[in-house]
Amino acid sequence: MKIALISSTFLPSHDGVSITLFERLKKLSAAGHSALCLVSSYSELKDIYPNWSDYVGCIFKNIEVVPLPSKQWMGVKQERNPTRNSIPIIHHALTKFQPDIIHVDEPERLWTTMFVLPGLFYAKQHNIPCIASYRTNFIDYIQDYAPWWIVNLSKSAVLLLTQWIYNQYSTTLVGSQFIYQRLKLWGIKNVDYAQVIGPPLVQNPEIMRTPKFFQDFYGLSDVDDTVKILFLGRLSPDKNWEFNCKYLPELKYQLGIKKCKIIIAGRGELEDFLLSSSLTKELSPAMLGEVPHDRVSHLLANVDIHVTSSLKETFGRTVQESLYVGTPVVAPDCDWTRNLITPNVNGVLYQPQDGKDFIEKLTKIINQPSDLTKLRTNILLSHAKMSSKSDPASNWIEYLYKQI
Repeated sequence: MKIALISSTFLPSHDGVSITLFERLKKLSAAGHSALCLVSSYSELKDIYPNWSDYVGCIFKNIEVVPLPSKQWMGVKQERNPTRNSIPIIHHALTKFQPDIIHVDEPERLWTTMFVLPGLFYAKQHNIPCIASYRTNFIDYIQDYAPWWIVNLSKSAVLLLTQWIYNQYSTTLVGSQFIYQRLKLWGIKNVDYAQVIGPPLVQNPEIMRTPKFFQDFYGLSDVDDTVKILFLGRLSPDKNWEFNCKYLPELKYQLGIKKCKIIIAGRGELEDFLLSSSLTKELSPAMLGEVPHDRVSHLLANVDIHVTSSLKETFGRTVQESLYVGTPVVAPDCDWTRNLITPNVNGVLYQPQDGKDFIEKLTKIINQPSDLTKLRTNILLSHAKMSSKSDPASNWIEYLYKQI
């Protein structure tokens, strides 16, 4: 099978779409398929990503990654999107490669800078399937990046644009049941659900735990003997950092600063905001920066609690990664978290945007180590019953094969 993939984002940027795409390419190569992957170039960000060229060219057998002329997207330096200059490059590459099927991640994001739907014209011209993948709730993100009056004016327009874009494709593929229902309500008629999103199952997660992990890997001597609370993900407004900064400082007065340690792993436009926030002044969190995807599971295995305040995920990859290594999650009670977390079985859910409930539940779980142990035991018992055969990347390949 010859598969062409088009995406705005790829490694070395460590977001869910990029990591999923990398895992799929690796699995395609191992299974003997060929792939052409067309993605934004990160060459202009060599100050942030000096290893950008490691993810260009023939990165695996029969897998070629072609960088496209790109520019800064949504005013965020490390976010890249292909420019209109990419259009002839894409067409030439597809013509030369002659794929059996085309898969496009986040076509609405690509459209915002290219003003075309890449791959679609070629697919229709050659009568092959062209599948769109809905991965990010961009409509919900508008309120995090624009004034309220723009939000009110633009939401309806963006919804209509999203509906129009996805209905152009042969299929809109999603990896969550609640997103499937949402897109149906939006009037997207070609939605299909399959278990194609998420990390691969971790084998033997217990061996990842290291007594002096933060001392050995990060040189942090004051972390290992505390209750370690990890926030993992982009430092961007859509991850609800304003809520975290407003309420987390209360932990200092509820628990004392030495009992627990806040650890923040990620990169984003809010980094300076966080460094000057009351959260940093009161709790002195350990700022790890962006953690390479191959080290994320080890990091998650060596903390006590993974906390997120995000309300707008389409799946929640980092939460599932946390559960795969036995680490309980504290998260808001909303559709995406209910997709992965069963309260008091593998995590704790608090009322969304309720700072009092958030701190009370976080404080309670920190003060009761036996409850944390019970949650961890439940997670590991559930993990032992899982089959490693249900790999999302393999499921995705099987799904595409059936569409040809």
